[in-house]
Amino acid sequence: MKKLKNNQINKWRIYIEIMIAQWLIVIILYMYWVYTGRSFIDLFSYDSSYISLNLETILGIGVGVGIVLLFFSLMIRYSKAIRTKIAESLADESIQFLLPSTFGERVLFLLVAVTAGVCEEIIFRGVMLYYFSHFPIEVPIIFIGVISSLLFGIVHLYQGLKGVLLTAYLGAVFFFLFVLTGSLWIPILLHILVDAKFVFLPNKKVLKSGKESLIV
Repeated sequence: MKKLKNNQINKWRIYIEIMIAQWLIVIILYMYWVYTGRSFIDLFSYDSSYISLNLETILGIGVGVGIVLLFFSLMIRYSKAIRTKIAESLADESIQFLLPSTFGERVLFLLVAVTAGVCEEIIFRGVMLYYFSHFPIEVPIIFIGVISSLLFGIVHLYQGLKGVLLTAYLGAVFFFLFVLTGSLWIPILLHILVDAKFVFLPNKKVLKSGKESLIV
C-alpha cells in the first residue's frame, strides 16, 4: 500500500481511534476479569515462585529505573543535537508519518503514549502472564515471556520487520521487569516514557529545512 504524506493524514483522528480501541479492549477484558472473580491486585501484581524480592529491593529498582529514564529524558529534551540525531534515524522509518509535528498533535500523542503504556501492558503483560501461569499444565516463565513478547511485536507489524523486532525486544524487557519486581506499574511507566519521547523530537520537515522550530 502506498504511504501517505504527513499532510494527507488526519493524525488527530488516528490518535483518537487508537486510544478508543485500546481502552475499549481493556474495559471489556477488565469486566470479564471482575465477572470471573479476579481482583485488581491479581492483574497488576505477580507473585513469582522463581524470584523473591522484598519491598525495599522492589522500590530500589523502581527508583533506579526512574532516575535513569529521567536522565535520558532530560538529555533528549534539552539537547538539540541528541533530538536531531534521533529524529534523523527515524526519518526513513515507516512510523514517521504517524509522529506528531504541531503542538496539538504533540499534546494528543502524549495521551496516546499514556494509553499505550497502560493498556498494552495490561493486555500483553498483566492478562497474558496471569492466564498462561494458571494453565492446567505448568508453563515455563521463559516460554510465557517469549510468546507475549512475540505477540506484542506482531501487533506492531505496521512498523515493518525492524519495528516488529524492536517492539518484541522491548516487550521482553517490560515482561522481565514485571516478573522481577512483581509490579505492573513499573513496565507501565517505562512504556509511557519510551513512547512519550516522540513528543519532544523535531519533525522531518524541520530537519530538511535546517530550521529549529520545535513546539513542545
